[in-house]
Amino acid sequence: MLLMEYQFKHSLVVMGQLAKDTARTPPSENDPPFEYVDRSLTILGRTFDANNQKMQQEFLSQREFIASQFRGVEKKIEEVEKKMDGRFEEVDSRFEEVEKKMDGRFEEVHGRFEEVHGRFEEVHGRFEEVHGRFEELEKKMDGRFEELEKKMDGRFEEVEKKIDGRFQEVDRRFDKQEGDIRDIKVQLENSAAITRNGRLSRMHQPINLIKVLRPTNDPNKFVWASHPQVPKHVKGVYILGQRAKGIFEPRWDRTSNEQKLHAKRRALNTIETLANFHNVVLCSDEESESDATEVILQDWTVDDYMQALLYEWGMDWQKVLGIAEQHVQAQPQQAGAKRAGDASNRGEKKKIRGGRQEESD
Repeated sequence: MLLMEYQFKHSLVVMGQLAKDTARTPPSENDPPFEYVDRSLTILGRTFDANNQKMQQEFLSQREFIASQFRGVEKKIEEVEKKMDGRFEEVDSRFEEVEKKMDGRFEEVHGRFEEVHGRFEEVHGRFEEVHGRFEELEKKMDGRFEELEKKMDGRFEEVEKKIDGRFQEVDRRFDKQEGDIRDIKVQLENSAAITRNGRLSRMHQPINLIKVLRPTNDPNKFVWASHPQVPKHVKGVYILGQRAKGIFEPRWDRTSNEQKLHAKRRALNTIETLANFHNVVLCSDEESESDATEVILQDWTVDDYMQALLYEWGMDWQKVLGIAEQHVQAQPQQAGAKRAGDASNRGEKKKIRGGRQEESD
């Protein structure tokens, strides 16, 4: 009797709006309760189906966008391969030029040796005539040979140095090409990670790491690396920023005041470390961007540093705060729905037990 007399005043406005969106006739407060529930379930089913189709269309458009991005990457890789083939051909042609020059120089040296050999024969022919001057001539020839050997040794050393220099230049060019290809690959990965980070909308979604070019022990070499202290999920970013400001959520941070103080210091140190790693420095009102070289992190600058740091990752600090607020608002609704479901299950069980008892009687 209570169910037949009950009027669904609270859900009437909501069901009217849902029926309007799905082009259905809304239930009336004058409808019988079972007919009201039946029509309401129909409207909810139509609403769920419409939302499902909309999500399917958005998924297909996102998949096509990602596929187009990968096709662009393949084109860039083909362009890099063509450039490398051209550089290899240029190196081969330069090697051929060096070989031709070396052949010419060897032929010239060979001709000079033949010329010297002819002079020896001439000296030998005149040896008997000029026996008295042989020793003097021999000394002159020895000196001439020594001078010629020195010149030849110096020339060979010069050619060897030039060849070594060309090989070193080729090695440097190859190293530079490999570094350029690696940089392009990491930059493409960073661009994709920034795009994915910009689409994060839930607290438990993982963050895509961004790599930064960092120096090594060798001043001429740099490596791409990401920092290990970057939070793993959106929730971790939110907790890090809130702890740095001294704000602790009771459902996540059930610790003493002393532990909260240590947690705040750790959060400030983590933000400062990440800001230095990504070269994020904010200038004050009294200095320009070129003068700001040191990270000065205080309670009132945490939001600014979080905004600048998340910008490097493709995210927005205000958006993260909004996601957290939506998550908090959704918790009571989910808990209420769960309690309502539990109560309904308990009612069904009581009905089943009551029916069995009647049958036994």
